[in-house]
Amino acid sequence: MIVVYGIKEKLNPIKAKLSDVIHGCMQSASPIDIEITIKEQAPHCWGFRGITGDEANDLKYKVSV
Repeated sequence: MIVVYGIKEKLNPIKAKLSDVIHGCMQSASPIDIEITIKEQAPHCWGFRGITGDEANDLKYKVSV
């Protein structure tokens, strides 16, 4: 099973191409019993360093949440 997590605004423009690439790879590798799920996650659902994406405020780079 393949699960792709992403932010809606970033994922939507490439969703069709991403699906085509994953589909092509799976056809060439093992096309039996494959399930692909694409899930869009809000900033409060993802995180790093033990904090969620909407809590990150001490970074030296900008995270658009």
